[in-house]
Amino acid sequence: MKYCTTVPISERIRLDLFTAEMFRVRVSALPGEKFPESYEIPFAVGRTSPWDAVEYHADGKTDSTMVAVCTKKFIVYVRKDTGTFMVETLQGRRLYPEAAPRYGMFKNHCILFDAASFWKEESSCSRYSHWFYRRETGRYDILLKEDALLDTYFIWAETYKKGYALFNELVGAEPMLPKKGYGYYQTQHLGAKGSQQLLMRTAKLLRERDIPCDTLILDYEWGDSANGGEEVPWGSRLDWSDAYCWPKSPADMIAELHEMHFDVMTIRHSIPAYEGRMDEDWVCAEYDADLWWEKLREQLEIGVAGTWQDTRRTDITNARIYAGLEEWTGKRVSMLSDYDLYRDSCWTKDCVMTPEKQKIGGRRSPFFWTGDAAVKTWEDLAFQIYGIVNEHGALKGITYLTNDGFRPGGRELAVRCDQFLCFNSVARSHNHKPWQSSGEEDDLAGRMAIGKEQGRETEEERSAAELLGLDRPDPVQEEIIRKFLKLRYRLLPYLYSAARECFDTGLPVTRPLMVAFEEDKNCRENQYPMQYMFGRDILACPVWRAEQTMEVYLPEGCDWVNFFTGERFAGGQKIFADVSDLSVFPVFVKSGAVIPMRAEKNWIDGEEDELILKIFGEGVSECDLYEDDGVSLGYRRGEYAVTKIFARSSDKGVEVNVLPAVGRYKGMPLERSIVLEWRGKTVCMRQKKDEQIQISL
Repeated sequence: MKYCTTVPISERIRLDLFTAEMFRVRVSALPGEKFPESYEIPFAVGRTSPWDAVEYHADGKTDSTMVAVCTKKFIVYVRKDTGTFMVETLQGRRLYPEAAPRYGMFKNHCILFDAASFWKEESSCSRYSHWFYRRETGRYDILLKEDALLDTYFIWAETYKKGYALFNELVGAEPMLPKKGYGYYQTQHLGAKGSQQLLMRTAKLLRERDIPCDTLILDYEWGDSANGGEEVPWGSRLDWSDAYCWPKSPADMIAELHEMHFDVMTIRHSIPAYEGRMDEDWVCAEYDADLWWEKLREQLEIGVAGTWQDTRRTDITNARIYAGLEEWTGKRVSMLSDYDLYRDSCWTKDCVMTPEKQKIGGRRSPFFWTGDAAVKTWEDLAFQIYGIVNEHGALKGITYLTNDGFRPGGRELAVRCDQFLCFNSVARSHNHKPWQSSGEEDDLAGRMAIGKEQGRETEEERSAAELLGLDRPDPVQEEIIRKFLKLRYRLLPYLYSAARECFDTGLPVTRPLMVAFEEDKNCRENQYPMQYMFGRDILACPVWRAEQTMEVYLPEGCDWVNFFTGERFAGGQKIFADVSDLSVFPVFVKSGAVIPMRAEKNWIDGEEDELILKIFGEGVSECDLYEDDGVSLGYRRGEYAVTKIFARSSDKGVEVNVLPAVGRYKGMPLERSIVLEWRGKTVCMRQKKDEQIQISL
């Protein structure tokens, strides 16, 4: 069976129809057979099963220079000599090329991309397809060394949401993270001075200080680039440093951290040396693949949760690592990769305003950070927010994207950065602890400068208190960050359900207003790129300027309720939120919405016996609560449950109907408590798994 519907244009040009709205123009410079079957599915494409046949009509007689191909949705005119094309609706309206504003991957509701970029943006990767899917191995391991196959993909959809769905189907869904991956990641970067004792102290401080956290990420100090208290070439080691082998073995250290509900990830500046790598750079060290995997598996066997591949532009290699991790563990894994995007680097004078080191298929191995971004000015923070939830993240089909959280710009920037992260798809901080004053100097930058003299005497004299940030604690900053991290953790059922929706539909967890409210004339041209929907019902408005008030637009179509105060506002208007208090972060909820939450807890694993349904304001709403085991790959095989919840509230009261869960997964509870919260009142009922209940207040 053929992979897709093919339409010959000329001897070396072919049009491939995936659906009536999606196609690929393939131009071949291969000698001999122009379109071998082994090159059917390149790395840019994630769907490997055959597509349904697409009805079309082709006419090459009316114009000697081109072939017109008509589907049920549009007409494509493809030139026989170059493969360039034009697209029109059946009614004759031009879709492409057309002068229109571009928003991320969208232009005139069209998506155009090649292997390396959207709309032929600047890229340091080749636009040609070089790696192809082999059905026998289930991997993209067929290499074409020549620049001989150029693929240009085109999608058109009447709405942005349909565009995301088609893109998701063609390029492949972003995998869901382990459930703990939706918690907080704290990176430990103490240079060559890091040690097991300091890591354990960090873990205990997070628990003692009542700060939610699920994953500790170890930078190069674990052994990758340090040993014996000295920095060694990055990626030059695959074993634990001496400092992490005492007083306990690494296995016993990981076991103790697991008892405290922490996962651990370790950085790598090295890769397995797969033959034929192309378009990959900034790799500090390559190892025999068998040796590299042997050493990584030794860590996985003692409970390390995954790897942070700080090796930049290694899409094919990262894809193989991610696939190998899943195959070996049989479950979801944590893997962090680079997505350079910053206006200022934390340790070099450099900026990357458009991500240019990623091939399109790289989105299938989450998650990413925006590179070593220095958030030392308000402009830096604003660009990170804009890039992540708008132009270069959410609007380019990337959900799991977080910034580093470097905070050398003082308390206010530190707090505003963490508040944003708490309402992002993933939340990760690099180095600075929540209690640590960021000050005006970034000592981390000094430790990261490659080849720079480290000031050895001063470094050796640094105390444990200094290394852990206990010499300059900031209780105000700590209290605010604690507050918002706790809120993120309480919102886990809501966030996790949004993550499943992203997997199924391609809609990012953080949704630009132009996508969520396309019919609103005040949103459709991306007028408010710094605001976004966090899932279906929550509007997040990060504070990105040093001002006392901030303009907020509340989209039309519903009323809005302030998440914290309960104050209600009509939609379709601008308001000015008072943000003079650092603890205030503008968050609004659609009036009448039911938000599934959980009881306060500082980690994610373990049994949950209580589901909290919080109703905001008045109105009619519904939500789909998604649940699975949180760790396995069963979510891809239908091993999950969805509970439909309906709510109706008015000035007279509220009524909620919780239907029986549809679906099953391993470890699914037989019953649980359902707590309804509305206007400061609560009521609780028990629900068995096959039972429908109604709760009123």
